[in-house]
Amino acid sequence: MKFNVKLFLAVVTVLCFSNSKAQITTIPAKHLEGTPRLTSSQMLVDYDSLVSYINQVSPIVQFNKEVRNIDFNKHAKKLKKKITSKTSMEEYLFLVEKTLIAAQDGHSNRLGTSLLDIVKTVWIPKGFATGLDTLDFPHSYKYEKFIKENFYTKLKLELVYINGEYYNILPFSYKGKNYPAAMKLISCNNKEIHQFVKNMEELISPLRWDRANKKVYHENFYTVGEIYKNNLLKLTFIDNNQEKRILNITKDDTVTFLEEKKNNFGYNSSTASVITHYFEKEQIFYGKIPAMDEKFGDTLTNRFQTILNKFPVKSIVLDVRGNGGGSDTTYGKFLGKIMSDTLKTNITVGRILSPLNCKYYAMNKDSITAYGMSLTKEGPKLKNLKMFYNIIPNYSFFYPEKETLAFNGAVYILQDRFIYSSTSNLSSLAYKNSRLISIGEMPNLLGGMQNITSVFCLPYSKVIFRLEPQIDFTDCKTVADIFQNQVEHFVTYPIAFLHERTTTNEDIFGKNFLLQKDPMFKKVIELEHQ
Repeated sequence: MKFNVKLFLAVVTVLCFSNSKAQITTIPAKHLEGTPRLTSSQMLVDYDSLVSYINQVSPIVQFNKEVRNIDFNKHAKKLKKKITSKTSMEEYLFLVEKTLIAAQDGHSNRLGTSLLDIVKTVWIPKGFATGLDTLDFPHSYKYEKFIKENFYTKLKLELVYINGEYYNILPFSYKGKNYPAAMKLISCNNKEIHQFVKNMEELISPLRWDRANKKVYHENFYTVGEIYKNNLLKLTFIDNNQEKRILNITKDDTVTFLEEKKNNFGYNSSTASVITHYFEKEQIFYGKIPAMDEKFGDTLTNRFQTILNKFPVKSIVLDVRGNGGGSDTTYGKFLGKIMSDTLKTNITVGRILSPLNCKYYAMNKDSITAYGMSLTKEGPKLKNLKMFYNIIPNYSFFYPEKETLAFNGAVYILQDRFIYSSTSNLSSLAYKNSRLISIGEMPNLLGGMQNITSVFCLPYSKVIFRLEPQIDFTDCKTVADIFQNQVEHFVTYPIAFLHERTTTNEDIFGKNFLLQKDPMFKKVIELEHQ
């Protein structure tokens, strides 16, 4: 949640370092023409700045060390040793990418094209991001193109992770061999698949953490170019007849799918729109919000009011599957129209008390206490970190409208693993409130109340990146509880359903498909009958 801690952002003063006389003379790779060319000494200063920023701002790296056994600084020390007098700018950018990946946080990464656009046109003008020079932005647009072209491959296999195992959704062919759908992936490059992916802490982020099955996973692990040995990747599957199917595929090669993909399973498209239905027999209003965009919240409210003026509504289904987040105001506006209860809860969030954070937020210990925050708290804490805490009793996630709509039923929240940020906040709210009932999957990513990210620029390369500054201690009895994400009624998709969902010509968010085939919507009907 992007809540105001009543602190003004201050300009981040990036240290200026003297230029070394030695220069890199290699020809820039494609997409890097006109970007800074660094000497090895400049790379080292640049890199040390990156590691310092991460350690001073991101409490997530300490959580990862204590709970997930991911040691960011161990990775950083190893990566720094690879910077020598022979390191090219291209190799250095890979090291920066790996270092940010090793932070293993969905809100800590190099800014891509869309985020660069947002920071430049919205965050800087509104004062959400300071200390940045927009003249440096063209370099990061070029870095994004270079990383996309060279760090990752274009291979698509349509893998999905279900109940602790990987499967391919679609049948495909490669070099004259056919591979059926629903094969289970058991190894990569002759290493057991879960052990292989677990060791990719510098190569793909954020690795998802399946607490139920105690496994680390990522469905697109095979898109990282570095895991291809001698330009080849070996994947071993077992089909439904328990026969091994081996795929040896070349980097940047493609497979031919034998069935057409009609529907995506993942995060929603940026062009997706609000979908609403009214189920007459069940007296259910259904609304799907593709992203936490405030205009979508207004659309949903208006459509619900129109239905309510004509028909009785016993319950609401709010579908946020595939919703990657945005503004908490989106769902707050809607809930504020249908609930007179503010859904208050006690919250405790923390940030690192570091020189960089103090400069960024223009604060010190005196101002922290003056703003009603604290340097201590009860309950679990992260080791070896000086932190300050915002402890708010009876915090309101939204405020009811003066005139609420005449609705007193349950609100079911349909969620899958592809929710994040403010959508995870809604999921957490549902888990704590009796009128909001969450159904579906856990996102398997660190959740809780998050804040607008801090944005920085490295002094020499001018790489622009963001870091998540906040971690949520609300209701935590152990450090592991900081993971936060929960669901009240766990429902996942069988591989057979996912295959049908992916290939069907039916509208997967249409009334018939939801009512007759969708496992999560069918769970709503089951609960309604109870």
